[in-house]
Amino acid sequence: MASSTRRVVFPAAGGGPRLEGILHVPGGSPATRRPAAVVCHPHSLMGGSMENGIIVAVCRALAARGIVALRFNFRGVGRSEGAFDGGRGEMEDVAGAVDLLEAEEVVDPQRLAVVGYSFGAEVGMRHAARDPRLKRIAAIAPVQEVYGWTGMAADPRPKLFIVGENDPWAPADALQVYVARLAPPKALHVLPGTDHFFVGRERAVATLVAEFLAAW
Repeated sequence: MASSTRRVVFPAAGGGPRLEGILHVPGGSPATRRPAAVVCHPHSLMGGSMENGIIVAVCRALAARGIVALRFNFRGVGRSEGAFDGGRGEMEDVAGAVDLLEAEEVVDPQRLAVVGYSFGAEVGMRHAARDPRLKRIAAIAPVQEVYGWTGMAADPRPKLFIVGENDPWAPADALQVYVARLAPPKALHVLPGTDHFFVGRERAVATLVAEFLAAW
């Protein structure tokens, strides 16, 4: 049975701005509780939005594997209220998205994950470090500003990292060093012949994320 999408509006945590999103729901019995993921887009001031090709591909791949996926616009993007906050307020946006998934009848609240791309990967990782509701973490091309951060060094949750071998903003060799310092379980995939934008490789990225979360 085909998956469906539904537009949603929800508040950021802590009484923050109202945000717009799209919920991807797998087909099948609505009585079946499913794992779910919040999917975070790239940098808001550099054209990032929930319509980014990688973000859309990931959500579609997750729904095809029976996983509920929520993509949304961070504050100040599209019809989401508020203004860019350098990643601080955006963590509250992620928290609000997790709240929404937790309240969905079709979602198993014990199987929640966060997926992020570029800036969204950093925001997702930093929020996950303080939110035990999130049981798995997937970071696509996390920007190198996060490589010196130790907040996830001892984290025992499963972690997935994906990067292009020619990425200038998320250098693969530096990411390998960072991931090596993290506690297991963890996995790093370096995709050959591509960079930060994964042009033409969207499906490959989405498949890796879907396989990681479908292994629940």
